[in-house]
Amino acid sequence: MIRLTARGPVVVRDDEWTAQQREFARRHCVVFRSFVDESILERVPRMLETSRYFTREHGDEKGGYFARDLAIHATEPLAGMFFLLLNQPRLFEAMAEFTGCGTPIHYFEGQPFKMLPGGEYSDSWHSDSTRALKRRYGLSINLSREPFDGGSFRIRNRKTGEVLREVTTSRFGDAHLFRIHGSLQHMVSAVRGEAPRYSYAGWFTGMGDYREVIRDHVAQRGMDLHLTSRSLRN
Repeated sequence: MIRLTARGPVVVRDDEWTAQQREFARRHCVVFRSFVDESILERVPRMLETSRYFTREHGDEKGGYFARDLAIHATEPLAGMFFLLLNQPRLFEAMAEFTGCGTPIHYFEGQPFKMLPGGEYSDSWHSDSTRALKRRYGLSINLSREPFDGGSFRIRNRKTGEVLREVTTSRFGDAHLFRIHGSLQHMVSAVRGEAPRYSYAGWFTGMGDYREVIRDHVAQRGMDLHLTSRSLRN
């Protein structure tokens, strides 16, 4: 249906596309199976091992929302690779069409991270909806090659508390797309067991321009993104 490949997104508008559109309209969240092509996924485990991580904490001032994870620095190759894969006009157009978005998408803002088991790392109920940032839809890609326990994603009606969709397990390279709106909230439960949960997650937004971000990255880090782009095609 929609797949990220080294040569750009592949979009197939078939019966699955139509069924998933209806599911998204009803439950505000769908799973894209095999969203990332195998030729890209084979690079990921090594990149996860060699990347530098830092503890990331965020929440609201009232203490109602708190999240903690280990994020990968934006200068790492894995972050640059997914930045290029997800910031493509053809993907923006496909997502806008799929979701029925009435306004254009200009930019995907995301970051790779991991959640370790044990309860210290989780993501409590929140909305991500802000007028200033114009976040339209969230996307989370599973980068865990090994199965993990817990770490489930849930989305609910903010007013009634009804859980509309829960994504409990997914395969390496699967992704789930979810709606960002003030009437909705989502969360990720703590990871249990032994294996960590690796993800690349962020938002499709109507604000900003990915081309300006690329120019900023190149200015700050030389030719890193150009080399990443070339390596994807080799």
